[in-house]
Amino acid sequence: MATLLAVNSAASLWGPYKDIWQTVGNVLWRRQPEAVHLLDMILKKHKPDFISLFRNPPKNVQQHEKVQKASTEGVAIQGQQGTRLLPEQLIKEAFILSDLFDIGELAAVELLLAGEHQQPHFPGLTRGLVAVLLYWDGKRCIANSLKALIQSRRGKTWTLELSPELVSMTTRFTDELMEQGLTYKVLTLLSQIDVNNEFEKLQRERGLGSEKHRKEVSDLIKECRQSLAESIFSWACQTPLGKDDTLLLIGHLERVTVEANGSLDAVNLALLMALLYCFDISFIEQSTEERDDMIHQLPLLTERQYIASVHSRLQDSQPWKLPGLQATR
Repeated sequence: MATLLAVNSAASLWGPYKDIWQTVGNVLWRRQPEAVHLLDMILKKHKPDFISLFRNPPKNVQQHEKVQKASTEGVAIQGQQGTRLLPEQLIKEAFILSDLFDIGELAAVELLLAGEHQQPHFPGLTRGLVAVLLYWDGKRCIANSLKALIQSRRGKTWTLELSPELVSMTTRFTDELMEQGLTYKVLTLLSQIDVNNEFEKLQRERGLGSEKHRKEVSDLIKECRQSLAESIFSWACQTPLGKDDTLLLIGHLERVTVEANGSLDAVNLALLMALLYCFDISFIEQSTEERDDMIHQLPLLTERQYIASVHSRLQDSQPWKLPGLQATR
């Protein structure tokens, strides 16, 4: 039982995701050939994290009891002998963090212990405030990794000039994510994650510190949203979305509103451009070796009912929240 309830001192909601982003960067951007095998292993190991995309480990009665008694009975730490007693204050903070982010109690303990370990890098911040940064940094790493993997796909708009084997690996991996409903998950997250709402929750639990801390948290959340949106944009550029996903994207854009200054934010601009790329067939005029293969992958031309379904949806009399956005159709 102790093994099942052991704490990951690197924080399972942060450390592993940081390693994924580091490895993705080493392979795709820094072109380190020795890291390709590691990327293959990491993608296989963490495929469930990409499929579940931002889903947190749930609260658990057994974990709650374990953490509740951790000041007298201790908790097991992965890779360490024996158990570690936790101070009552840390236990109290863990329950607050668990409620704040709706995460499992042990995951909350992990974030606090990691926050404690990272405190020297964040002068003036408590372990709880650092834990908030680590939580959103973990999400950022997954979102950035997803975007980069999709950008490396084989497609019609660009190439990163990677090896054919590597492109096949990332294309196959991201294809599997799309088959598991990636578009729906990304659009749902973009509807749910809102900086103002997140700040309200953090404010209630005193999870925000100085102006610098507030800006860092805000920047992390905004980067998560932007990378998620650009994942859809990058996908549409390389491989236009199928009928059902295109309709999901249209449904999301129907509900979009403008910023206070009347402009369309970068997240929704990326989604609008993704939709327009779904209808782009300009590459047909290019005389590239892969053109014929790409034509066979274009839902606009190959998927029955694509044009009829999309046309019907766009001609729907229901007005969009932004008439100007609707006019681009």
